[in-house]
Amino acid sequence: MNTVIINPLKDKLARHEPIAGIWSIIPSAPLIEVLACAGFDLLILDMEHGAFGFETLENCIRACELSASAAIVRPPGADLFSIQKALDLGAHGILIPQMANFAAASNAIGMTKFAPDGNRGFNPFTRAAKYCPPPKIPSGKLDNRYGLSGVIIETSGAYKQLPQILALPMLDWVYLGIYDMSVSLGCAGNTKHPLVLKFTEKATKLAHAAGKMVGLMVRDEDEVKQALSIGIQIIVFSVDTFIIRQAAEKALALIRKAKAGV
Repeated sequence: MNTVIINPLKDKLARHEPIAGIWSIIPSAPLIEVLACAGFDLLILDMEHGAFGFETLENCIRACELSASAAIVRPPGADLFSIQKALDLGAHGILIPQMANFAAASNAIGMTKFAPDGNRGFNPFTRAAKYCPPPKIPSGKLDNRYGLSGVIIETSGAYKQLPQILALPMLDWVYLGIYDMSVSLGCAGNTKHPLVLKFTEKATKLAHAAGKMVGLMVRDEDEVKQALSIGIQIIVFSVDTFIIRQAAEKALALIRKAKAGV
């Protein structure tokens, strides 16, 4: 009998549960397991800015699953080989960067799906298929409906054509890349610039109207509240490197303060 495998992240989103994630650029399975055990619903394993190789990526995906967290992979770009490999390794979803316009987004989403919806290569002898042809094809992670397919909106070109991008039927969500967008809008690095804030609000409204989910990175409590107030469903809290450094600096500050008081 065929066993239906449900994407845990899609299941949570369907139940309108709050979704919390984190960016990970450190290619370490133990660290991924620590973050997953902390309770994050998803971890974005970053192959664009992180140092993940495919062997490390596989172990990190496995670490996510062991602690009931979803592994979303950001490939280095709209690269069919990298996307196909990440999905073969069992990723729960793909988040594709560097979308210049609608045509680029349409092409990229097609890389995450088998024909007739896309051009992903099919091999049932992979980790995603539990290393053997399933009783029913498509099935589980080999079903085009399983993976969470998304693109990052981070260029003025993609912003201008966002309504068309949101109309893509196989697109599940958009992530608002406010850092790159701040550069594209001429306010480099200032993610709280009025133009950037207008972008996040407008993009979120458009996405909701199209029935798509929206993700956004936040760094503190105020940003969390602001994101929730405009209807962001997927809250991605900072980056593993930054959080670790913050914790280390806080520990050092406590030690230095105690030493000064001796």
